[in-house]
Amino acid sequence: MRVAAIGVGGAGGRIVDALLEDDDSRDVSYLDGVCALDTDQAALANLNTVPESARHLFGQVKTGGSGADGDPERATVAFEADRLESRRAAEDAVSSEAAATVLIASLGGGTGAGVTAKLAGALQELYDHPIYAVTILPASHEAIPDKNPARALQAVDSAVDAQIVFDNDVWLDPDDDITAVAGELNQVLVERLGALFSAGEVTAADTVGQRVVDASEIIATLNEGGLATIGYAEQRLQSEQQSGLESMLDRIRGLVGAADGTVDEITAIKGVETTLRRATRGRLTFDCPLDGAASALLIVAGPPAWLHQSAISDGQSWLAEEIGSVQLRTGDNPLPDSDSLGVLVVFAGVRDAPRIEALRTTGQ
Repeated sequence: MRVAAIGVGGAGGRIVDALLEDDDSRDVSYLDGVCALDTDQAALANLNTVPESARHLFGQVKTGGSGADGDPERATVAFEADRLESRRAAEDAVSSEAAATVLIASLGGGTGAGVTAKLAGALQELYDHPIYAVTILPASHEAIPDKNPARALQAVDSAVDAQIVFDNDVWLDPDDDITAVAGELNQVLVERLGALFSAGEVTAADTVGQRVVDASEIIATLNEGGLATIGYAEQRLQSEQQSGLESMLDRIRGLVGAADGTVDEITAIKGVETTLRRATRGRLTFDCPLDGAASALLIVAGPPAWLHQSAISDGQSWLAEEIGSVQLRTGDNPLPDSDSLGVLVVFAGVRDAPRIEALRTTGQ
């Protein structure tokens, strides 16, 4: 699924920067174009991979180019002052090949919280394809007013077709310093976004899945609206670098195939089931009751020999029981050169969750 990725604010720009690196590392590209919009000139200058031509500083008259200082209202005024220029900068990242436009922002910062919904509304006027947001919620111990993410979450929800939420509270301990671990958290998010958007993008016949997950499948899942969360787990398979003991232990665990590269059905089922359970019951990008999702998507990626349809069907049946939803789409993503089995799950159409309700309550 080819998408245009637009970062709003400092965190959004850094995530788009990392997303572009991920895209460059893959055999197939999923990024149609990128753009970073910010009120902070220094933050834009510190980006590594976003081209200079795709970095846009706005609201300089209102902010002096030094950011919104955590104030969404100040950022909103800055955006409205340069609305047309900012919209044009975002448009430059979007071509006719984009299946969707994705805005990425932290709802704790002034620019992300104040501008994301405004920009989404402006882009909705231009495109028939979906406009999604990837929004980052600050951890409860971060020194950020609760009203910032609470109000922004609601505003963005009304302006986009769906929000994929990444909640720092899920990933941080109370004594963690966000500035020290932000890069690692960005990589966690980018790994999951890359696995989602790259599914179905093929380069050769041996990378076409038996159940292809194309853009329409992803869009149909996300277009239930509301909030979405992503789970992901990866399991290493046989490696030429393994020692004899490691190889033997992995064979006992059912994590390797036969010497000729084939994988029997039982081994494939076991591998998919184990990885799927970790993806579903491990840390999601934000916590929510799984039976509260209106739709879900399951993607199994790895060497073609492991992608037995019986293994994927069994995984689909298990997941359907877990979430109690009939709107479950599945697909496989063959990666001939991979030595890992990866499982991605997306739960969408979430309308409520304890963390979201807490934000709404404290942010009033």
